Amino acid sequence: MNKKPYFFNPNLSSEELEDWLAEQKTALAHYNNLKKERAALTKRLSEVELMLERADNFFTSDKLSFPWEPSPLLKVNKQ
Repeated sequence: MNKKPYFFNPNLSSEELEDWLAEQKTALAHYNNLKKERAALTKRLSEVELMLERADNFFTSDKLSFPWEPSPLLKVNKQ
């Protein structure tokens, strides 16, 4: 059994086959770039969703809690 790769395109000349292969290479590179971009966007979306969940947990109570002690910077400015 012959395991060498070959192309069977009886209607294409060698130049046409070369052009077709170049088109396929370009299309495949574009497809791979889109997959990488989707993976990066999916990762970023999960990070944003996590940040929003944390913000939702912070703002769930009716009243926001603030520190009881004033900022030390305010004390310095008053003196």
